[in-house]
Amino acid sequence: MGVNRKVVQIPSRIRNSDSLQLLFQDKELLLYGSFLLMIILIGIFGGQIAPYEYDERVYTEDGQLVRAESPSLAHPLGTTDVGYDVLSRVLIGAKPTMITGILGGTIIIILGTTVGVTAGFVGGMVDNVLMRITDFVYGVPLIPFAIVLLALMGFGQMTTILAIGLILWRASARVLRSQVLQIKERPFIQAAKATGMSTPNIILKHIIPNIAPMIILYLSLGIGYSIIVQAGLSFIGVSNPFVPAWGVMIRNAYESGIMHTALWWSIPPGLLISLTVLSAFMFGRKYEELASGEVGDEAFAA
Repeated sequence: MGVNRKVVQIPSRIRNSDSLQLLFQDKELLLYGSFLLMIILIGIFGGQIAPYEYDERVYTEDGQLVRAESPSLAHPLGTTDVGYDVLSRVLIGAKPTMITGILGGTIIIILGTTVGVTAGFVGGMVDNVLMRITDFVYGVPLIPFAIVLLALMGFGQMTTILAIGLILWRASARVLRSQVLQIKERPFIQAAKATGMSTPNIILKHIIPNIAPMIILYLSLGIGYSIIVQAGLSFIGVSNPFVPAWGVMIRNAYESGIMHTALWWSIPPGLLISLTVLSAFMFGRKYEELASGEVGDEAFAA
């Protein structure tokens, strides 16, 4: 074949140390990653550091509910119309929001990668069937599908995550398939086939490392979209209202009738959702941009 064994190992794999180096060298990537890490830590420890329980009403010394109080030293983000501490709800609400984002994004990228890589590498009838399934999923509207699934399976957090994951994998599958179609024609893949390497080994050792930046990008996008969809479903009232997520907080503020005046109640969860989703999107895009550049340079140098 005229290709030595060293070329078979050319696929530029981004090692863990390389990923950390990228994270700490690029200030923009470090900023987005730090914010996401902060939200994850709040999700983990929010319940421990919150001054009140999620459903604990605050009373004055004479036994009156502290209703719709503006921010103060005692309540930095004020209180709701029924006497709940907003800061405590924001801190505790980070956990279900991040669980939805991380699990939803994970389901999206697992399904998308499995379908995209299989279709692109195997090709033929398998490719045709998987792409027709993807086309069908593209025709299924997310919100109506989620509403039907929640009605059938119950308004639980896991049902919401499942509905998100079963629909939003479609974009990543198409993009990853197109990348695999290009990579599988490269000399190192042909050389790997010539040495008798099995298809699973080629995919795990050569295909996946070369599309890893794109996988990270779509994982980040999946996390962001999952948070947005969960907040949207909460706002229209088709998710569990007792799950203390940020989207539920916005809905409660809207239903109270004082959303336009009690800005301390509605703005914090809305702002946190926006910043978390933005950070997830930009982290994935920046990482893919930097990592793809490294992959291209390594392959060129090799």
